[in-house]
Amino acid sequence: MSRLAGSLVAAGVTKSYGAEVVLEDVNLLVPPRARIGLVGPNGAGKSTLLRLLAGLEEPDAGRIRRTPPELAVGCLAQERDSAGRSGGEETRAVLAAVLRRGFDVLLLDEPTNDLDFAGLAWLERSLAAHPGSVVVVSHDRAFLDRTVTRIVELDEWTRGTTEYSGGWSDYEAGRERRRERHYRRWEASVTERRRVEEQQRRMAEWERRGYGQGRKKKKSKDVKRTYGAKLARIETVEKPYEPWELRLSLAPATRSGEVVVRLEDAVVERGSFRLGPLDLAVGWGDRVAVAGPNGSGKTTLLEALLGRLPLAAGSRSLGPGVVLGELEQDRAALTGPQTLLEVFSDFEEGTARTLLAKFGLGADDVLRSAASLSPGERTRGGLALLTARGVNCLVLDEPTNHLDVEAIEELERGLDGYGGTVILVTHDRRFLEAFAPGRTIEL
Repeated sequence: MSRLAGSLVAAGVTKSYGAEVVLEDVNLLVPPRARIGLVGPNGAGKSTLLRLLAGLEEPDAGRIRRTPPELAVGCLAQERDSAGRSGGEETRAVLAAVLRRGFDVLLLDEPTNDLDFAGLAWLERSLAAHPGSVVVVSHDRAFLDRTVTRIVELDEWTRGTTEYSGGWSDYEAGRERRRERHYRRWEASVTERRRVEEQQRRMAEWERRGYGQGRKKKKSKDVKRTYGAKLARIETVEKPYEPWELRLSLAPATRSGEVVVRLEDAVVERGSFRLGPLDLAVGWGDRVAVAGPNGSGKTTLLEALLGRLPLAAGSRSLGPGVVLGELEQDRAALTGPQTLLEVFSDFEEGTARTLLAKFGLGADDVLRSAASLSPGERTRGGLALLTARGVNCLVLDEPTNHLDVEAIEELERGLDGYGGTVILVTHDRRFLEAFAPGRTIEL
């Protein structure tokens, strides 16, 4: 397919689902050779905007314009069917197929999910070599720094967009400067309004008491007119919006023994795949990262440590007082027909509702089936379940998948203060750096 030097434009686009407005009066220009990162919290409308740009859905107002009309636009959806392959293998295969099609504009929704480090490097090289335009939704901060030159932020409050030049780090710095300027303008506006209102109050009081002997009394309507005009000239600045923030508190309910889990001469088999023999001991308070390319057996090793996958040879032992808690890569614990409240049936309903609310899952969400939750909502629900159980050994398999950056950064802070044992698989480079493992197991 020959590539066209054209542009893709969203002009005044509004989109609602029922009573919920997802996007309102959004404008976006995707010129030739653009490299745009689309960011914002989960639910801000990133995937919706990609579908509109791709022509998979129609806006309620505004329009999507392709110039020229035959501009070829390709879209990679966030949800991908594994068709028997691992998540990373499926993602790489689908990405390769999309790149081969030679689209003029690529729209990629979370393309880094499940890719290993080699896959991430391959994707970054492929996008650098792609002669068309790219619009990408990603929570991978290092990936955005390496691949995009412009960030478009979707605001969950206004449902509009704000643009920043540069990659993720430039965006973070620019967003903070913008926020500080907004706060200064708001504080100056409030201070000046209070000063003028106090002057008006004092003048009204002086008027009531009189100005003293021989002085002409000022009419009440003159005072109101004078200070009303002053107040009208003061810039009205809305207080900066304070979004809901995840406040993650992870703490082990009890301390386990010195040895948490041990594998001795362990062999694990899954179909034709064989891992081992392995000798491995994880102690109390260890922070262990499990690394290796896709297909090397990282998830298989986690399942063996958890005791969910039987050993073909060797032995597994669990230390005294160990309370294991797992966040699976596919979030399988929250994919069934039961409601969120039913998933938390071991806990008093009020306690469960309060805990889930802290993870951004409100009164309506807790009555939905787990299967109906978005990937990000399932991840937050899984973290809430781990918190409720007070586990003292966390086993986390790609925990950042489907979380927005604010939630990822809060998870980083939560793990930093966690006193128990953590076994982690992640391909999020910034997250791994913040986790600061004491030991890395290479497969």
